[in-house]
Order: sequence, then structure tokens, then C-alpha cells
Amino acid sequence: MAEVSETRKEMTTTKGKSENWKKMKTDTVPIAAMNEDLLHNILLRLPAKSFAFASCVNRSWSSVCNRILSRPKMISAFSRNPDQLRAGEEVLDKVLSEPIRPHFVIANITCGNMEETLTLITERVGSRVPIIVSVVTGILGKEACNDKAAEVKQHSTSDDELFIVPNFAILLTIGYLPGMKVDVIPVIQAKGESESDIGDKFVMDIRNYVSMVSGHAAAPACLILFGEDTHATEPVLHKLDYAMPAETVIVGDQIGEFLHKRGNESRNVQLPKDDCRVLAGLIFARDRLRPAQAERIQFDTAISRGMSSVDLRYKAANVNVSRPRCPSTLLTAKRRGEAEVLDGEQILDDIDNILENHIWENDPYLGVIKRRKYSIGLEEKPKIMSSLVFHQVNGSDDQDLLVDGAGIKTGDQFQVYLPDLKVAEASLKAVTSQHRNLKSKANKPEIVGGFAFVGNSRGDLFFGRPDADSSPFLENFPELRFGGIFCDSEIGRSLFVEEGEEKKEVSIRRFLHVYSSVYLIVSYTS
Repeated sequence: MAEVSETRKEMTTTKGKSENWKKMKTDTVPIAAMNEDLLHNILLRLPAKSFAFASCVNRSWSSVCNRILSRPKMISAFSRNPDQLRAGEEVLDKVLSEPIRPHFVIANITCGNMEETLTLITERVGSRVPIIVSVVTGILGKEACNDKAAEVKQHSTSDDELFIVPNFAILLTIGYLPGMKVDVIPVIQAKGESESDIGDKFVMDIRNYVSMVSGHAAAPACLILFGEDTHATEPVLHKLDYAMPAETVIVGDQIGEFLHKRGNESRNVQLPKDDCRVLAGLIFARDRLRPAQAERIQFDTAISRGMSSVDLRYKAANVNVSRPRCPSTLLTAKRRGEAEVLDGEQILDDIDNILENHIWENDPYLGVIKRRKYSIGLEEKPKIMSSLVFHQVNGSDDQDLLVDGAGIKTGDQFQVYLPDLKVAEASLKAVTSQHRNLKSKANKPEIVGGFAFVGNSRGDLFFGRPDADSSPFLENFPELRFGGIFCDSEIGRSLFVEEGEEKKEVSIRRFLHVYSSVYLIVSYTS
């Protein structure tokens, strides 16, 4: 009797399980057989992590998910929560609140621990996504908690500008660009390694990566760069400007701190003791296996300038570099076409005289035209490239003019530049108009992302109103979730023509900027 009772019990249990399974199967049939339009609308509202799981349910769901992500996305959000971990979670929750498969991540923090931020992002987006984390002097964009545009910059607690208290903030930018391959390529300088060698290696690393992804002789579509304040950074950047074709868009921040993680690395790679970081670049290359999608994505730039030149031209006479670890340059100069050598005080007197003793609030800059020979490797014949580079004037004495940075040579011509609000306002209007023209193109591009690299001396104090540097985005693309950072030196390619000493027109590149805003727009054509 006991055996019969046990058998009946097992039959009852089995029957119950069978009925439960049938009920579950009946409940799931409508989901599996759901109308694709309805399924599309449901999946479209999922956050990134749930969306990733949904794409693995079956082929039908995967196909719908792929259609949802057929268009590129680039989303930025910032948080000023003083708790670094919570701020990181806030911006990650915001940018991952909708379907996206991250191809790259850029995180900018105003202070704090870069390693902590890098680890947090890697845990949320996965170890195969290339990431750059940098420390910047300020950020701009739309806040994660309210989607309102704002700026956050370091502030001074007294009239002494050297006494600065940083406000913590984090800006996160995440991108999905179907048809593009993206990775980080760093420039690391070993002890004793020359600037020329690391510049050659950087260019060749980029070329090799693009050749592998896009095919032989292809060029990268865009480079976004973040640099450290080293003596090697400027020469490497000029070599890159020389080597990359004109169609390659290059933007970035020349001076800061950064960490990076490549797509094939699980974490930030620790450097040997004597090595130092110089640059890291996000490389955007068109995928030769997806040519139709790749050609639909375009990168455009515009630059708002904020300085005007004083009608004084000089030629460097005696040049000496002091403090090699944090270089400054001592120089004397001759007025153009004259033989007399002027000391630092005489050069500053020239500026006072031409401005009719008008008080200038900011230190002037020397715009130095550097004509240098460049080549990549040993096989290529060197060619001359002229670049305009700005050096801030730090003072003078009865012998020399003292300016920031190095790389000035005897014979280099330079002109004096001063910050100019009128120039900046007019230039902002021109950029706004340029962005407006993007919308009216015949192919009707869809603007999917925007990022700005803004001179640290700009912002609300310079313009006398908030969000001036964001205005080209806000006026033309009010719904765009853009981002931006304040820099000590902005990177952006431009070219202008000037009359040389022999009255011949000379093409001069302007790649490294001050008091400027460099705007990157990512668009897509259907």
C-alpha cells in the first residue's frame, strides 16, 4: 500500500509539473509570436543592458534589435555630484538608459581618481570597449539629472588666480557608429626615445590599423586626441598634422592628464617606471566590410577664434630655452625689415604704443610661424610645413622676453596676439551659421552627436553670459545631447594664406589653438 501511495504521489507531482510547463509555454507563445511592430516599440524602450539580453533571445528578436540600431548614436551627459562614484553611476545610468552597443567611451573629470572612473566604466560597458579618461579644467553639456545645458569650471576662492579649488564633475560620452571601427592608439615615450621616433611610430600605428580595417592606402575618418603636458607633445602633433591627409578630421585637448584602455585590453596597462604618456588617440576608421553604412557617417568641424593680431611683426634673434622639464623660452627679436635687436621691455613697449596705452587685461601671445622639415621614417624625403603656434608671454626684463613653451628658433617670424571678445562673438556667429548650413544640405543629414573643445580662458567670465560656447549646438540642435571640455590648448585643423617676406603667398597651418572653441559634429545620411 505504501508503494502504491508513493506512486500516486509521484504521478500527481509529475502531472502538476506538466500542467505548469504547459501554462508557461502558453504564456510565452504570444511573446514569441508578437507582431514585429509591437516588439520593435517594446525593445526600443529598453535600457542598454536589457536590450543586449533581448537581442540574444532568438533570431527574430536579434533582427529587430539590429534594425533599431541601424543608425549611429553619440550621447553625452554630465554630473556634478561631489561623490565621484555616485556621479559616475549617474552618467552611466543616463547614457545607457536606451538601446546602444558602445563602440567607444570618453570620460572627462575635473579632479579625482582616473583609475576609479576607468574601472567603473569597464564594469558597466564591458572589457572590449576602448576607453579614454582624462582630467580637464572644466566641462559643458547637458546635466544627467535634468537635461539642462550648463558649464562647470574650476573656481578661485580669492582674487589670486593661483588659489584654485576644483569642483568635481564628470562628463561621459558614449558612441555607437555602425560601419566604423574604433580603437585607442597611445603614444608612450620610453626613456631616451626621441620625439621624432615616437612621432613616426604613432603615424605608422595609425596607418597600420586603418589599413587593416579599411584597406590599403585608406585614411582615418577622424582622430580625437588627448595629450599630456610634455615636451614631446607638440612635435608629435605637428608630425601627425603633416602625415594625415586633409580629409581626416583631427580634434582634441593638447594639455592634460589621461588614462586609456584599448579594445583588446581588460584594463589600463601600467607603464614601466621611466616611460611617460604623451598622447592617446581615438581612431575612427571606415569598416571595409560595411561600406554602405560607413560612408553615411560624416565628421565635420568648425572653429571659433578668440584672438586678434596686433600689427607688429618680428623675427626672433637670440633664443634660449630654460627649465627643460617645464620649458620656457627667453628671446630677443628684430622688427620685420629692421636690423636693431629689441629686448623684452622694448617689445612690450611696442605693444603699449600701438594700443595707445590701452590697458590689456590678459597677457599677450606670440603667434610664431614655425617652418620645419617633416618626414615619416627614413625612406620619405623631408618636406617643409609652416605652422602657426601660440606662446603666452610671461614677462620681460632689460634683456629678454619670457614666453611659455619651447620650439622657437632663431629666424622664426612672429606676431603679437591679444584676446578679443569682438572677434570671439563674431566667430561664434559664423560657427552657428556653419552648423545651420549643415541642416540645409541636399542630402538632409541627421545630426547624431556633438563635442566641443573650448579654451579654458573662455566661458561665462569671458563672454559675460552663460553657455556662450554651447550656443552653436543649442541654437541649431536643441535636442542634441552634446558634450564638451575646457582645455589649455585646443586641437583643430585649419589653413590660412599669408604674404611672406618675398611677397609670395604662403600656406600656414593652424593646428594648436588658444582662446578658441573647436566643434566636432557627427552626422548621418539615410
